[in-house]
Amino acid sequence: MNELEIDAIWVKRLFWLGVGLTVGIFLLNFALVGFGVYGDGIGYYTPLRSLVFDGDLKITNEYEFLSRSASNFGGGVRVSGPIPEYSKYTIGLGLILSPFFALGHLTALLLRGIGIQVATNGLSWPYELFYCLGSITLGIAGLVLCYRAARRFFSRTASLVAVAGVWFASPLTFYLCLEVSMSHAVSQFLISAFLYLCVVTPWQKSRRLQVLLGLLLGFAALVRPQDILFASVPLGIIAYEIGTQLLNNRSNSLNNLTNKNTAIAILLQLVPSAIIVLVVCLLLLPQLLIYSWQYGSFSNIPYLQEGANEGYRASFQWNNPQIINVLFSGFRGLFIWHPILFLSILGLLRFCYRLPRLAGPLLLGFVLQVYLVAAWWCWWQGASFGGRMFSSCSLIFVLGLAALWDCFSSRKWQLTAIIITVFLMGWNVLLVLQYESGMIPPEDPITIANLVKNQLLVIPYFLKHIFER
Repeated sequence: MNELEIDAIWVKRLFWLGVGLTVGIFLLNFALVGFGVYGDGIGYYTPLRSLVFDGDLKITNEYEFLSRSASNFGGGVRVSGPIPEYSKYTIGLGLILSPFFALGHLTALLLRGIGIQVATNGLSWPYELFYCLGSITLGIAGLVLCYRAARRFFSRTASLVAVAGVWFASPLTFYLCLEVSMSHAVSQFLISAFLYLCVVTPWQKSRRLQVLLGLLLGFAALVRPQDILFASVPLGIIAYEIGTQLLNNRSNSLNNLTNKNTAIAILLQLVPSAIIVLVVCLLLLPQLLIYSWQYGSFSNIPYLQEGANEGYRASFQWNNPQIINVLFSGFRGLFIWHPILFLSILGLLRFCYRLPRLAGPLLLGFVLQVYLVAAWWCWWQGASFGGRMFSSCSLIFVLGLAALWDCFSSRKWQLTAIIITVFLMGWNVLLVLQYESGMIPPEDPITIANLVKNQLLVIPYFLKHIFER
């Protein structure tokens, strides 16, 4: 075998090692806790169960069942507080994971057929297990697309190290291994697929690809509405090309700026983005109608009312975004909790010099996500492991890291990149232990000093926490 074949084999081995670690951690947690759907994940899961078994979207009976019953494994109660009539979350995650939910139902039927007593009511462990495994499967598929996108521009080593960093040193780690019933892994897959097509395919010349982009972005927005901001990427690519064309025309002849043919050509370049936007709007229409039916009007959606209920003027403070806190505070600051992502943005800036047509719109997509989160009243993102709402930016982060690590051409510098990545993976693992053991309160503020101090004490604290259970 030549060197390239050997490298390809190692890539596959490391990939399957990552898959094994991810699935293994999830299954261990599932066995210890006794269930896989909890937290915000219940709000995404219960509408699917209600639609399949009850034929409606009312989730009162599902919440009542979960609030009074322990899991089949002997775990504790998962629901506390007021029981809602409808879920405030969108229906997209349930739709995407419904095939895996169906596999759970088939498994429950088979188990009953061989004499094992398992409820076939959509609320027993086989449903949750396959639902969560579906989330993991799609999340890992998204990382594969991240790797393939990076390989179009960067070396195998740089791309592999970049994916490993995002896989195990970013907020995605927690939502791919532990709280997988939340929307982040699936959102990451859909947006990674969307951005992959934007970056590596001639989508502007293919109506089929434009419709596919609209479907991916539409479903992503049905899973997490904030993902609609990634429409800025294809729009940015088109805007860059139009701007370049206008500058070239101006340099060639000032008369071309007023030429009717040039104006028509520019308008035609906007058609692909219009098709994408149209498909997205058509996909989002059912969710808007559901919200209007459930809450009387779109403005009454809980997400738009929560800020006022918590004492803020509105749910979004567009004129006072907490950008510095979102990025640099100890209280879930993206670059403090996940320093590897700061390196990624540095690499993305370098990528902008190399290929501004693609890197510029990708950077814009990230900036818009930062602004939206920073404008939200709950800019720390609630009970969150780090900057969870940025998990959908994974392909952007991978390209940025790959661009940075690709600067290191020699074996010595490649080893340095690997060492830095492994160290930051360890930092992330210690943060997971802090979060899971309660050293970091789910929603209370924590300073950078306490965060770093806890890193030195977390392992013995976590072990004590485990033995005291």
